[in-house]
Amino acid sequence: MGLTAEQQGLADAIAGVLAEDPAIEAAWLGGSLGRAAGDAYSDVDVLALVSAGATPAEAGLRYAREAARIADPVLVNPLFGGRVVNVVTADWRRFDLSFVSADELGRYDSGRLKMLFNKGNRTPPARPSTAYRATPETVLPLVNEFLRVLGLLPVAAGREEWLLSLAGLDILRRLTIDLMLEANGVGPIERGGALRRKPFLSADQAQALEGLSPVAANRDSVFAANVEIAAIFLPRARRLVADVGAEWPAAFEAATLRHLEQRLGLVIG
Repeated sequence: MGLTAEQQGLADAIAGVLAEDPAIEAAWLGGSLGRAAGDAYSDVDVLALVSAGATPAEAGLRYAREAARIADPVLVNPLFGGRVVNVVTADWRRFDLSFVSADELGRYDSGRLKMLFNKGNRTPPARPSTAYRATPETVLPLVNEFLRVLGLLPVAAGREEWLLSLAGLDILRRLTIDLMLEANGVGPIERGGALRRKPFLSADQAQALEGLSPVAANRDSVFAANVEIAAIFLPRARRLVADVGAEWPAAFEAATLRHLEQRLGLVIG
C-alpha cells in the first residue's frame, strides 16, 4: 500500500530538512514503507547518506539534538553511538533516521528503498530477488533455545518465580512464531518490525497461537501453559528440521523432557 497522508507528511518533512543539510548527500525511505509492504501503523524509516568529510555518528547525534527541526519530539533515542536516531513526536508519530557512509551502501538493496532525494550519483546496489529458504543454521538455534528455556522451568518452580516464568513463556511463544515464519519462507527482512507478524502466519498457525489458554502467575497455570506451547512447537519443529535436512537434537530433547518429568512430574510429548 502507499503511504498515508500522515506518513507522507512526515517523510516530506524529514526529506526537506535533510536535503538542506550539506552534510547529507542522499536519503531513501526504508523499512516496510520503502519496500511497499507497510500499513497505516508503520513508522517512517529513513536511510541517510552522509557527505564526504562527515561521519554517520556525528550526523546522527546532531539530529538527535535537532530533531525538533523535523517534528515536535517527546522522545529522542540515539542508538548505536548516534548512527540511528529513534523519535516519537508529540502526536505519537514515529520515525527512525539511520546514517551511513558511502562505503556502507553496499549493505543495502535499492529495490527495498524509495529515493527521497540524491545530490550525487551514489546509491545502494540493486540485488536480485530470491525466495527465502529456511536452513539448518536458521532453524536449529530456534529449537535449541526453545528446549533450553523449557528446561529452565524447574528453576523457576523451585524458586516460585511465577512472574518470571511468564516471561519465559513469552520467549517460548516468540520462538514458536519465528519457527512458523521460517517454515513459511518469510525471511528476517520481510518480517519487518517486531509489531507485525500475523500477516505472515497461516490461518492454522494463527489459530493455534491465538487459542492458547490465558496464563496466571501460579504453578498449575504455568505448567499447563508450558505443556500447551510445547505441543505446538515440537511437532512443527521436527517437521521443519527434517525438511531442511538437519539432524534433530534428540539427546538434548530427551534430556530436557526427562529433566521436566523427574523434577516436576511434567510429561511433555
